Amino acid sequence: MKFVILDVYPDKKHRLVKDTAGGYGTGNDFGNSFFSKILNKYVDQSIGMPAIEVMIISSILKKDNEVHYTRDLHDKKILDCDYIIFPSSIIAHETELNTLSKFENKKIFVTGIFANTMKEKYLKKNTVVVKNESDIFFYNLNKEGKLNVKFLDNLFLNKDLIDNFYSPVNLDDLPYPDWLSYSKKYRLRNDFFSLKEKVAIPILATRGCPYSCFFYCTYPLQQGRKVRARSVKNIIEEIKYWKKALGANKFVFRDPVFSINRKHTIEFCNEVISQKLNITFMVETHLNNLDDEMIPLLKKAGLKLAYVGVESSSHFVLKDMKRFTVEHDKQFQVIKKCEDSGIKVKTMFIIGNPEDTKDTIIASIEYAKYLPSLYSQFSVFTPYPGTPAYNEFKDIITETKLENFNQYNLTFNHKNLSKEDVSNLKSLAYYKYYFNLKKILQILKYSLKSKLYNI
Repeated sequence: MKFVILDVYPDKKHRLVKDTAGGYGTGNDFGNSFFSKILNKYVDQSIGMPAIEVMIISSILKKDNEVHYTRDLHDKKILDCDYIIFPSSIIAHETELNTLSKFENKKIFVTGIFANTMKEKYLKKNTVVVKNESDIFFYNLNKEGKLNVKFLDNLFLNKDLIDNFYSPVNLDDLPYPDWLSYSKKYRLRNDFFSLKEKVAIPILATRGCPYSCFFYCTYPLQQGRKVRARSVKNIIEEIKYWKKALGANKFVFRDPVFSINRKHTIEFCNEVISQKLNITFMVETHLNNLDDEMIPLLKKAGLKLAYVGVESSSHFVLKDMKRFTVEHDKQFQVIKKCEDSGIKVKTMFIIGNPEDTKDTIIASIEYAKYLPSLYSQFSVFTPYPGTPAYNEFKDIITETKLENFNQYNLTFNHKNLSKEDVSNLKSLAYYKYYFNLKKILQILKYSLKSKLYNI
């Protein structure tokens, strides 16, 4: 059989990635100021990757079938294929629906958590909406010998049959994502202010997130709140495979919260060190998981950059968001220990939170500058469909185009801030954080060092 993975995106002048925000995707629009536009262009050209689950599906299907990944609606292989795999997201929602209307004569498997949330929009006569996690669905389908034309065609006639193929699987049994084919045609890197362009392999060691920010976060929708982990042996084997297959030693862990399982993380680091794998990697984690034992161990294993959520400097704003965090003094201390050890930190802030005012946002910007992290990110509070936050805010949603729910736009009628206020404050945040001589010199020094030492 012939499958085409058709991964469509709207035409934007900023980075669009469907793998982020728990599979809903984000569009990193840093603002309309001159400096923000430069940052938009830089990040769009420097960071890119598709959803990991889609590339795992590609590997599953490739065992006995022909699979072709494309972002081109005019790709000739689309007309010749038996089935289309169609990744969904909120950041490309209207574009995706328009695309589906162009291929009504094709049988299409729509994947991704967002299609589940908006099932009535994606479910057509010629489509099957695959529940998350869609890679597990295709794995079970293949395992039970149902990946054949007769059965798949029957799925489109009796769509309830898909419910029989979601039994839990051992994550070690899933194949590695099909990065080998993808990287031959598309960028696969993550070079945030690095002068050395290198292939960066996305890798998923654990799934699930139990933290309280599920009020507005979509990761629990995608992967559940129970943490599941691959074995350390399996993760190490994948790392060694990519080092050999792609000559890459740079990895981007896409776990919702890396290091949430302390024992598992320590075992992983010790294996990387003992086997002398000589890798560098990036993670997203919680400051509460970093301490005097973990920081030097992660550093020795090759951690170069850690993304950590701070969200706001205001305890009142954080409490309203139901966001668990650590006290300011500890935030500063942990970040400084990371930076002093050689692990660069990117703090992540959210502006436009329900209780935010101009003053609280400006205070957060100043707090971001005060913290000793090298990088910082400022996104906008977004009540995503499917989350408890959306149920609370749905009556005051003002944004009609779901593609603009990209985590960088105000989408509801805020009691203290206008859409223009939030846009201006977002641009101000990036300008004040990055556009100063001290910060520019820090980043330039690190970038030159990265190039010199090939990290």
